[in-house]
Amino acid sequence: MLDDRALKSSLETGVTLPVYIIAGEDVYLKKQALDRIIAATVEPGDDMNLIRFAHNVELQQVYDELNGFPIMADKKCVVLVDYDINDTDKSDFENLLELAGDPVDTSVFVIYFGNTEIDFKKSDRFKKLVAAAEKAGGALVRTDHKTSGELARWLVASAKKRGCNMSPNVATYMVEVCSADVSTLSGEIEKLCFFVDGGDITRETVDKVCVKSIEASVNDLSAKIMAGDSAAALKFLDELFFANVEPYLIFYNIASSLIDMFRVLAAKAVGKRPEDIAGPFKYGKREFLLRRAQTNLKKFDAKKLDLAFDALIKAEGELKSFGGGERLILEKLIVRIIYIMKTGEALD
Repeated sequence: MLDDRALKSSLETGVTLPVYIIAGEDVYLKKQALDRIIAATVEPGDDMNLIRFAHNVELQQVYDELNGFPIMADKKCVVLVDYDINDTDKSDFENLLELAGDPVDTSVFVIYFGNTEIDFKKSDRFKKLVAAAEKAGGALVRTDHKTSGELARWLVASAKKRGCNMSPNVATYMVEVCSADVSTLSGEIEKLCFFVDGGDITRETVDKVCVKSIEASVNDLSAKIMAGDSAAALKFLDELFFANVEPYLIFYNIASSLIDMFRVLAAKAVGKRPEDIAGPFKYGKREFLLRRAQTNLKKFDAKKLDLAFDALIKAEGELKSFGGGERLILEKLIVRIIYIMKTGEALD
């Protein structure tokens, strides 16, 4: 299996593999991987030796192209885009396995899942396809989202290339509030550099220029709550409802911030650090949530968390029971949590 960096290094040697399967979380990196393979196989503008097939193609056509000789070139590149391996019938899938497992010297075959999500653990057909390609000397190119640290370093370097300054802390903040998707971040860093015109990119600049993800916007509400600013929190809740954010998403985010704190508190009780529990609880690239929870715990103790969870349970019951009163329920929840945080007592 190759990631995007390993693929780049491999292609820089001038050698292409006979079969590539491109799949993963990050759409931008998948497209970048495809473009690199094409560039390493055919000359720019050589449309005669670059053949793309859509998901609904008859596989016989793919076979014919793979086995046809390139025109005035050493190799051709044949790309099959978003073929539905799970819904296709058994005979077609077996034919695809043969195409991946019996490559042609004069063709590079790319099976590209650009807009298709693949369950790497559960899809038996995908596993069989990868096994056939690897047995034939090919490879899976898996392009998952980068870690927040990797993305932050990439943003700093991207800003520098455009003549702008960006600190690692600001870059990390940008990843948290915008996206872990390279395509999204690429557009946002371009906007930022145009805005500052060779100057410094600050957190304030990010807040002013960048489009925040829905999740980040809801996270801002939790930040207002943890700051104990009920007026600001209720105002932000109003903005979220105006933006038609799903009430249960808001509730889930508030609950998650408390759950994160409980996990960190429990970990501390047995001598573990937040980073020690990131793996077991599958935080992955969202480990920063545990660091944030550790900071928030300065305002909470076990008793306050117990009372806050009681308020959560009550609010959840009301959300399930009442129709159309979600906003009032969430307003009461926010006020209760802030009161508990400040006084250590429940507000009935």
